[in-house]
Amino acid sequence: MQPKQRDILRKQLLKQIQSDPESVVDLIISLMVRIEKLEDQLNKNSNNSSKPPSSDKGLGNRSKNRSLRGKSGKKSGGQPGHTGHTLQRVDHPDKTVEHRLQHCPKTGRTLTDADIIDTIRCQVFDIPEPKMEVTEHIYYVYATVDQKQTITAHAPFIQGASAPVQYGKHFGSLLVYLSDYQLLPMARISQLCADLYGQKISQDTINRFRNPCYDNLDTFEQAVKQQLLTSPVLHADETGIRIEKKTEWLHVLSNSTHTYLHASDHRGGVALEEMDILAQYRGTLVHDCYSSYFKLGCEHALCNAHLLRELTFFIEVKNHTWARKMKQMLCAALQDPQSHSPEAWKRRYKRILTEAHKECPYQPPNRKKGKRGREAKPAVNNLIDRFQTHQKAILRFLTEQSVPFTNNQGEQDLRMAKVQQKISGTFRTWSGARKFARIRSYLSTAQKQGISAFKAIRRAIDAQPMFCET
Repeated sequence: MQPKQRDILRKQLLKQIQSDPESVVDLIISLMVRIEKLEDQLNKNSNNSSKPPSSDKGLGNRSKNRSLRGKSGKKSGGQPGHTGHTLQRVDHPDKTVEHRLQHCPKTGRTLTDADIIDTIRCQVFDIPEPKMEVTEHIYYVYATVDQKQTITAHAPFIQGASAPVQYGKHFGSLLVYLSDYQLLPMARISQLCADLYGQKISQDTINRFRNPCYDNLDTFEQAVKQQLLTSPVLHADETGIRIEKKTEWLHVLSNSTHTYLHASDHRGGVALEEMDILAQYRGTLVHDCYSSYFKLGCEHALCNAHLLRELTFFIEVKNHTWARKMKQMLCAALQDPQSHSPEAWKRRYKRILTEAHKECPYQPPNRKKGKRGREAKPAVNNLIDRFQTHQKAILRFLTEQSVPFTNNQGEQDLRMAKVQQKISGTFRTWSGARKFARIRSYLSTAQKQGISAFKAIRRAIDAQPMFCET
């Protein structure tokens, strides 16, 4: 603001103070509230809120990521008892190269096999030079005469070898693996194939294998829904993705062995109905306190990692004592839940909430005449209310051993979708998003069960997908 503009505004405010001082007081209060909200937004980062690390300011100013678990006290690297993985000699190598001496390098004497007393074996693990193997299928055409009419016939075309030229299923499995597991953009896949195999493929070639893979996984999708429906604990989460230049939603339901991803243009109840699992689910659902989940008929457990980040903000920025005590209590319960009984933890929890209400009392503001709608509560009071309302869901990990402290499983299962958006860009069509969701559900399930992603894709393209038993 220019000095001249400030002088004009100052004169206007002085006149208003003389004529209507109450309105000036209200203006100052509203400006102070607004400034506080803006300062809070500036002070939030990935450590004290749900903002992603990518939103932290600048590479140099980015705050160091601090784990909520704290230091374990262990040295970095492999721990005692860890088996580890290293190259192991094989009994039957694919190729053997013998190195013999014709003359002794020291005496010059001629050497024969009779002079050999031992061998030193060194095995080199390498890959052959990439090369496309071409198999030609010849179908002989036979001609016979039947009632003076010539009839021709040939052996039936085998699946995958009916066109004059086409790519085989192993190569197609590699394309789907690179696209949906390694998340490479189509252009980079094409360049990779040109560099390694001398074949510069098109996007249509990749989709020619993705499409049957997607179609053949329909039975897997139905089976994984049944598996998740009977799981005692489920993780639920959602994240925004870009489809057709709009922000839509990718939902996940998962446990330690199965994953189901679903793309939807809704975030709440409509999307949960589309997934066709949660309406009948009666186990424990772990989530981040999104209101739509509480309308379901199951038990609930909240992600305490989200709560710890919010508490961190009120500790570091606002210096609230109750927030510090609540964070210490939750971290202590995570580290050693058996140190106190569940009832003792609950009593401590309630004492801290009582202190929170005293430290941060809430008084509804005086409503101006004619103003409609609810008055927004301060963020700290909303957080206190959440701890009050959802005490059972927050502390469920103390009473049920199968319930985890965080919703880390659900967040991990969604993370690759964000990686895909950063590497390959947005989904241009809903069809592409749905293909990615179903194929990625299948590959995530394979990964959790220790199955090779390439092997799983090969089975799906062959119309024999894995994990279809219910």
